[in-house]
Amino acid sequence: MALQKTIERDCTFSGSGFICDQQVQVTLSPAGVDEGIRFIRTDLEGAPEIPVHPRAQVSVEHCTTLQNGDAKVLVVEHLLAACFALGVTNLKISVNGLELPTCDGSSLPWAELINNAGVCEQGRQARQIVLKHPVYVTSSDGSFILALPSDTPIFEYLLDYSQDPEIGCSFASVKPDRDDLLRTLLPARTFIMENEALAALDAGKIRSTDEKLGLVIREGRQPALRMPGELARHKILDMMGDLYVLGARLQARCIGVKSGHKLNAQLVRELSARYPR
Repeated sequence: MALQKTIERDCTFSGSGFICDQQVQVTLSPAGVDEGIRFIRTDLEGAPEIPVHPRAQVSVEHCTTLQNGDAKVLVVEHLLAACFALGVTNLKISVNGLELPTCDGSSLPWAELINNAGVCEQGRQARQIVLKHPVYVTSSDGSFILALPSDTPIFEYLLDYSQDPEIGCSFASVKPDRDDLLRTLLPARTFIMENEALAALDAGKIRSTDEKLGLVIREGRQPALRMPGELARHKILDMMGDLYVLGARLQARCIGVKSGHKLNAQLVRELSARYPR
């Protein structure tokens, strides 16, 4: 059974995101045993805290949001995926804005920041959810996630963009207990088709299409990928980060087919009802 972990010292990162396009500063700080992971909005009166907890999860189209009262924080999934990969269970995250930096669209910069701060065990067992029975969530468009009992965590994803040959179809499978996630998963970047990005920009859903924040894929051009199956792997990264909102390491085989943040959030609700904190 894994032990709880936090970081050894404070570390700070600054950057902007694709939704708000505003420069923010994020400081990660050690947290005590059983404190869990929580965000602190230092720019708001009283510095309200937002716990990483299923009751705080709000799903929107392009990211995962956590909210407590009027305080919220956007795009938490990439940082939480890094925490999952490194086993960090207790952490204070102070942020002076609404949206976390997108970095390069992957979780690798967050993982490097955490590793540079040092990760230490805290002598008490970390919470784990061992799935006992299958759980299935689906959407009207045919996308779904199937979670099955498993002896070890496994995340699998089928990406199907048949209508966009630049992306096409791909499949990825990740075993966190066996794979080197710093090499095979965390560098996988978020992506969007250029026409979708421009439409979201016109609709006010995002404020930046800066290609430094992820892959913007143009019609008729094959994207330059960091690794085979990078796009499907990023979907697994998102799923991993979203499910860490459970406040526990999920031992299950999770199979996503064309799913995204909304179905991830639905699965969190189903699992939190069956395995309450």
